[in-house]
Amino acid sequence: AMSKLSRNKGSSFERWCVNQIMDNLGYDCKRNLSQYQIKGEADILIPGWSIECKAYAKGKSGLHKPEWWEQCVQSSGRREPVLIYKLDYQEPRAVIFLSVISKDFKKTGMTCTISLQDWFYIVREKIS
Repeated sequence: AMSKLSRNKGSSFERWCVNQIMDNLGYDCKRNLSQYQIKGEADILIPGWSIECKAYAKGKSGLHKPEWWEQCVQSSGRREPVLIYKLDYQEPRAVIFLSVISKDFKKTGMTCTISLQDWFYIVREKIS
């Protein structure tokens, strides 16, 4: 079971992400609170994207856990999955499929980890 503290940390990070998305992309997205009733739904949805948010104490490598990405992909449906994660004392990062950036990577399943600002840039490019 998740401790109340880690649950609060997770939901406050989700709220922070919602605000960042509003400020940077202009989407008034709400946290998907139905995720607690419907298993396998993403934390936040915006047009074309399915967003999972994870905030954790420091990981050994500074990298995300593979199961976070798997969960993100499984809950994304037809949308492009993005995992936004933050480890203590580190900048938030975003994980996306490389195929978002280049179709050449379509079948590889390769991912890349980028800054949140870089992800906002990519989303804006895809919108325009």
